[in-house]
Amino acid sequence: MARTYRAGIIGAGSIGHAHMDGYILTDNVEVVAVADPVAKARNQYQRAFGIPNGYETAEEMFAAEDLDIVSVCAWHLLHPGLTIAAAKAGVPAVICEKPMAIGVGAAKSMIDACKASGTKLVISHQRRFTPGWEKARDLVAQGAIGKPVFINCKVMDGLTNWGTHAIDGARFVVGDPGAIWVMGAVERVTDKHERAVAIEDACMGLIQFEDDIQLFIQSDLMLEGADAGAFLIRGTDGVLDITETTVKLMNGKSDGWEDIDLHLKEGEQAIGGATNAAQVRELINWMEGGPVHRGNGENAAITVEVMMAMYESARQNRVIRLPMEEQEYPLDLMVAEGKLPVREAGSYDIRGFLNWDGVDEEDYATLRAEGLGHHEAMMKLHDVKELPGRNFPPSSVNVPRS
Repeated sequence: MARTYRAGIIGAGSIGHAHMDGYILTDNVEVVAVADPVAKARNQYQRAFGIPNGYETAEEMFAAEDLDIVSVCAWHLLHPGLTIAAAKAGVPAVICEKPMAIGVGAAKSMIDACKASGTKLVISHQRRFTPGWEKARDLVAQGAIGKPVFINCKVMDGLTNWGTHAIDGARFVVGDPGAIWVMGAVERVTDKHERAVAIEDACMGLIQFEDDIQLFIQSDLMLEGADAGAFLIRGTDGVLDITETTVKLMNGKSDGWEDIDLHLKEGEQAIGGATNAAQVRELINWMEGGPVHRGNGENAAITVEVMMAMYESARQNRVIRLPMEEQEYPLDLMVAEGKLPVREAGSYDIRGFLNWDGVDEEDYATLRAEGLGHHEAMMKLHDVKELPGRNFPPSSVNVPRS
């Protein structure tokens, strides 16, 4: 009889809902506890998913529960501390949300703590399990476009938010090469944040990977067509146009663009429960002696370093060769050094609508029962019509930084 794994979730917000959707589809996992300091969020989450035990802090959960897997679904700056706490508590496996960390040193601290305790660390770049990305990786490995040469991608809502998926996905499709050097440029004229982390208004970067592969990424410069899951890969004998659910191939054997059949099931979605479930199953296989997880912490730390190097390149006005010397968050350093003066006053957070302050639990429950997702319900309750960003005014809902 297959073993049942006991899981706990830290963070009862939108990402916590996504992780729960994956656990529900995983037969041999039982979610027994959730930890969140916000009582409204915690209570709603327990009721929605029938989770028996709720805790105000992760430490209380670790002390009371014998857990096999912990999902860290808190905001970005909390990822290192919570992952390290889980490792020190002896939790065998952690699935931490992306971005892994804000800073190279913080990412390294997570890896070191998990190595010391023997904890399996996975970073939730769950799009690695989407059919489009998996098929594209197979085609590249088979030589369908010859040798990969150049990757182009376009995202929005900040480099550390969408950009982490795009960089990770590009690396995944071409075989996870290491990074050699990075050149980046950054604009920040508003006091913009994302989940309490200072972010840029726009940026772009050129990354040199091993095997003579280059990646160009732009964020919040051209919003039309921006997609964290889409990129174009040019090779010596062809081109791949990739999204999570589509792959188009053009090479010397095709007659123009060829749509690759991914055999998608009707209603199958690119991301959500299915990909999160696949991520959990591969983690369990790793725990039981199988291959290292495709989203392991050391692999994800490369994406963190690439992003931090883009910022550091803008800070230093030079190419940054890896490994990086700077261990902190270069964007924060640039702000502190006066290199990115704010020209449009007013601090705002593009995820400020996720704040539970002033939210009525019954109103929230009603909206969820009507079919709204967590994000949509919170936007409606805060009367946010559209997300603030490069071309939008600041949100009226601000989340103060700690």
